[in-house]
Amino acid sequence: MTERPDAADAFALSQLMFPTAAICISVAARHGIADVLAAGQLPVTEIAARTGTDPVQLGKVLRVLTEDGVFRETEPDVFANSRLSLLLCRDVPRSQYPMARLVGEPWLWNAWSKLGDGLTTGKPGFELEFGMTLWQYLGGHPEAGGIFNGAMHAFSEALSDLVAAGYPEFGQHGVVADLGGGTGTYISAILRAYPDITRGVLVDLPPVIEQAKARADLAPLFEADRLRVHAGDFFTDVPGGVDLYVVKQVMHSWDDDAVVRLLRRCREASPSAGFVAAEFVRDDKTSRFVKNFDLVMSVTMNGNVRTEAEYAKVFAAGGYQLTRLVPTDTAFSLVEARPIR
Repeated sequence: MTERPDAADAFALSQLMFPTAAICISVAARHGIADVLAAGQLPVTEIAARTGTDPVQLGKVLRVLTEDGVFRETEPDVFANSRLSLLLCRDVPRSQYPMARLVGEPWLWNAWSKLGDGLTTGKPGFELEFGMTLWQYLGGHPEAGGIFNGAMHAFSEALSDLVAAGYPEFGQHGVVADLGGGTGTYISAILRAYPDITRGVLVDLPPVIEQAKARADLAPLFEADRLRVHAGDFFTDVPGGVDLYVVKQVMHSWDDDAVVRLLRRCREASPSAGFVAAEFVRDDKTSRFVKNFDLVMSVTMNGNVRTEAEYAKVFAAGGYQLTRLVPTDTAFSLVEARPIR
């Protein structure tokens, strides 16, 4: 029987009721605090002067963030970067500046405010707040779309090389198509890790493909004809002549019916091709990060982080057999499937 809670329990619960970490991280990124501290520690008054912020409110933000190891307070009201805050700088390897900007966007917070209504209706909080899907909203609001795409690119760039390294079998395929591959970060990581792959095909909507084509770092792959693009909606149009279809952070964004439609489209276009999804997998060892991410999916787009059995079910309905889960040195697993003969 659970013991009756005491005053310490009440205090512990109350500490969980402040929605401060995400918004403070986002505010710090927006105002470039980590960039200002790149050369060394500074008093809060000097940081405020350089960033055009109020020193009293800035001090409160920084003191909260030091509690979670984001920034360090080296002496009273003097702050310095930590290993975590360095990732809020714009131009560092694995920078999370774009993601930090995203989590503080008002439209995203408005969607969170509808979580309670989502529990009773089963609908995404975003759709309850705005009367449209997230994708429709981003398509009609270019600034929001740019922030969202930048965040997805940064998150993918930070981990794509580690995910790609976890599956040497990529190198056994001639043509690999990345469905919903954004601006090409994941497919380019695969191509660079496995030079024996003949060609990669990047599949996404036309505006996103144009962004990919403009990336200078992808130019060598385009020039060598190791990377091609296929602009379109992957629910209705996927490239044929493919040996392996891959997705990363795609299946969790859609309900089962949508995922099955995508899988069947791939079976029709390339009947013998395999399918490998880089996804979070929910099990009894699921991390807090993945649990939080799963809830984000419900708030924004009615997606789900699935269990192994749930992945097997949607793959079977789409004409594939789940063959194994391959762990990586990240929170992602590689969900491998082969066509059912």
